[in-house]
Order: sequence, then C-alpha cells, then structure tokens
Amino acid sequence: MIFTSLHQRNTDRRLCSQADLPSIVVAELQTNDQVGQRDEAGRLFGPFRKFEAGAGKDLSKTSIFCFARIIETVKVKVPDVETGQLVALDHGVSGAFDPAQHPQRAQQVTHQRGFTGAQLTAQLDEGIVQARLRRQSGGKHLRRGLVRPTQTFYNQRVTHFNTHIDAAQLLSKIQAWASALGFSQIGVTGIDLSSSEAGLSAWLARGFHGDMRYMTAHGLKRARPAELVPGTVSVITARLDYLPQATPAHWQTLEFERLRRPAEGVVSLYARGRDYHKVMRPRLQKLSDCLAGALGPIGHRVFTDSAPVLEVELAQRSGLGWRGKHTLALSRTAGSMFFLGEIFVDLALPVTQPVPAHCGTCNACIRVCPTQAIIAAQQLDARRCISYLTIEHAGAIPLELRALLGNRIYGCDDCQLICPWNKFAQRSTFADFAARPAFVGAQLTTLFAWTEEEFLRFTEGSPIRRIGHERWLRNIAVALGNALRADADPATVQALSLRAEHPSALVREHVHWALALDPAEPTQQRAGSQQPEQMQPGAPHQQGACDRHQP
Repeated sequence: MIFTSLHQRNTDRRLCSQADLPSIVVAELQTNDQVGQRDEAGRLFGPFRKFEAGAGKDLSKTSIFCFARIIETVKVKVPDVETGQLVALDHGVSGAFDPAQHPQRAQQVTHQRGFTGAQLTAQLDEGIVQARLRRQSGGKHLRRGLVRPTQTFYNQRVTHFNTHIDAAQLLSKIQAWASALGFSQIGVTGIDLSSSEAGLSAWLARGFHGDMRYMTAHGLKRARPAELVPGTVSVITARLDYLPQATPAHWQTLEFERLRRPAEGVVSLYARGRDYHKVMRPRLQKLSDCLAGALGPIGHRVFTDSAPVLEVELAQRSGLGWRGKHTLALSRTAGSMFFLGEIFVDLALPVTQPVPAHCGTCNACIRVCPTQAIIAAQQLDARRCISYLTIEHAGAIPLELRALLGNRIYGCDDCQLICPWNKFAQRSTFADFAARPAFVGAQLTTLFAWTEEEFLRFTEGSPIRRIGHERWLRNIAVALGNALRADADPATVQALSLRAEHPSALVREHVHWALALDPAEPTQQRAGSQQPEQMQPGAPHQQGACDRHQP
C-alpha cells in the first residue's frame, strides 16, 4: 500500500504548498480517517493514534471515499539490509508508529505543519509486499520499518480536492457520464481473479486456443490485472450494444434464413459496421477523463479486446451479465449482442454486484454450433470455432471443417441467434454500427472478385480489414465450394477459375479444393443452415428451456 498525506488548508484557506505536505509509505493499511478540529485540539495526529507497534491494521470500512491527486513522485534509494526487514522512508512520520512517541510527534507535526484539518487516503501498489513492521537499527532516519528493502522505491505525494464523495453517489456519476457517452451499462469490480486461473491454465494446456499465441504470451497476467497494469485497484467494465438501430424484431429468424442462401456471403453481425475498437476505445478514454475531471489525475488504462484481459470474467463479476454456456456474457435485458470494454484504475471504487446465471437447462447454443466447437457448457475449443477459423487462424482451414462453414465468410453468430435471451437484445444508438451494404446480402462471386485495392476501400474502418485480402479470398473460396455442392452454377465455377493461379499458395489450395468438389454429390447438411423447427428461436420448447427466470 502507498499511503500519502494529506489534504490540508491553512487558516487563510489556501492550499498548502507542496513542501508543506508530509508523506508516508506503509504496508497493508487502508484508511479513510479524517483529522479535524477535535483531533487538532488534542494535539493528536489523527489516524496514527490507532497504530500499535507491529503489523498495520485496516482502520476503516467506511463507504466514504477520499480522493487524491498526485503532485510529486520522489525516487528514494533504500540501503541493502537484512531480507524481510522493512525500512522507513520518512523519519518524521515513522516516529508516529511508536506508541510512546504519539503525543510528542503529533504535537510536532501539528505545530510544524499548521494543521487545521487533514485527510489520509490509500493507494494500492502491488510492488510493495505484505510484511510486518519491524524495528531497524539502520541509523537515525531508519528507526521503524515501513517498506521491504529494494534498490529503489517511488514515494508519491498527493494533495486532495477537499471533497468527500459517497460511494453510491460516485457510482451514479460514473454511470451518468457513461450513459451520456452512449454506453449501455457500467459495472465495477475488484482485481482478484485468482479463482479463474486454474480454468485458464487448463484451457491453454489442452491447446484450445489454437494459433492464438498471444493467449499464452502473457501467462497468467490475463487473470492478474495488477500485473498487467501495476497499481490497478479496480476495474470499470462497460457494455456497448451493437445491433443496428433498424434491426427488426424477428432479426434472429432473418439471419438463419441467410444461412440457407448458399450463394450469399454471410458476415457476422458485429462486423458489418464500423470497427468497434474505433468506436468504443475513445469513449472509454472520455469516461476516464470525466473521472479524472472530478477527482483529479488518476492512473488508468483502457482496453477494448486489445490486451490480455479476461473480459467476460470481469463483466460477470461486475454484474454486466453471467457467462453463458457459449462462453459469452449474457444479460437478461440485453442478450449477448454487445461489446465489452474496461478501464483499469488505481482508485478503490465501490463495486457492483454480480448477477446469477439464467441459462437453466437450455443447451440450444451447444446443439446449434455448426462445428460442435462448444464441447461442454462454458467450454470452447477455438480450433473448431468458425469465428476463429475465419478470423484468427492464418493457415489453411482444416479439410474436415470446410463444408461446415457453409456460406459464413467472416465470423459466426449461430450460438447467439439461437439464444432465447437475444430476443431482448438492445439496439445501438450509434450510426457507426449500421450495416454497410457491401456486407449484407452480397453475392459470393461479387465479393470474391474484389481486388486488394477494392478490399481495402470497402473495409476502410471495418474490423474485416484486419484479416487481409488473402484470408478474405480463402474464406470465400471455401464458401463458393460449398455453394457448388448446392447448385452447380457456371458463374461460381468461373469465379473460382479466375483465382486458380493466384500468387498466394493459401488461396490456390482452397480454390482447387472448391473446384475439385463433385457438383453431383448430395449436399451435406450444414449445422445451422437448416435448423429443425424446435431449434428456431422462440419455438415453444425454447420458451421453457431456461430456468424460472426465463425470457
């Protein structure tokens, strides 16, 4: 813990100068105590009267938060001393931890600093280890240990805004700012994700991440926010709905119908408009600016599916929804058609509570998956997932899975289309997510004919651009091959033939596979292309498939 004092005002009500601010550093302490007129009269330096020699104690559980603004960082050299001992960084304040010196030291501090009032606040720093306070005989200025010895240590000084903000009031403010920025829901959670580490490790050990090497690059940092961003104390989570405003009520049925038109290229709903990174990230930053504007500069970092962050886990813990059996975040009032974003902050914010799961006995998402990538509830083998194969995977699509892709050329929504809760999916207020004409109802032959220049032009500002022209052609070649199995259209054969000698070996191989298919071979039913009546969203048995809190 980094403890820094103090907000104080002179009798003329002007903020004390930087030099007038004493600072301390201490392990394992949290306090929101205030030193006011009563303490001043007793010449007792507020919170320190509660200290005893030995380990620091948690002094307060109040819901009143005192916020601080860093005004100075001091690099302190710490001598090499016996391992496990702690050394003081401020002789003046360290004396306050000796009960015998409380009255004397408190009198000195109040006299020297001119206190009429003060506040003490805490800032978590994972770099400071938990340890007991011990006496250290290292000289006059190292009388009582406060920090484990290291080569250097950064001691931060802060000044307050002289404002108390109630926890509920602060959360309401954050939610109001977020709403004004277009966010659909805001949550706050802590950083202890240790219970998710075993599951993450097991998932990686089984190789379910496929070629997504970035999943293993940071080890367990994904489950340890304070290691990813040192100093993180809380995580603000944000939900941003993405269904276009004009989406009709029966949109799920309409999307299933697209899968029954083999000559039409189907792009995942989220990717039909503007790249969500470009929409969400600036707004997360603006929300951070709002928070800093009210509380002063804060340490923070924003994320939008752009770093090793357990987004669904954080969303679940902060109450944005629960983890569905398809592994996505689900909400009773918004389904799963939304993006997630996070702000890691170095402030101890009041948390929002998680919500219970409401999938009940429903397994529709597991049954409908075209490639059976959902191997069990909340367990996904990404190597079989069409979204992974068409977006993340850079190599050849496995032969045994190509027919199962159907006409899906970028992503897959089947597990969301079948989910009863998505009847409540909210429409976005942003025009950015409106579907581009090129990605709705377009013929595969038209999309396959795009040159690289045309691909770059049509995908400007779109998430599709990230896969590049080569993988775009690979995906469509597979879809055209599947279309040939349904209808031996000469136009399809011609479109594929024009790419038969493409410079890319990856594209050539998939084109040759598509042309080699026997058009007379009976069409293989593709899971998700023609759903049995009972699997359609809104079918009678689906209405009762979830628990008593059914949609």
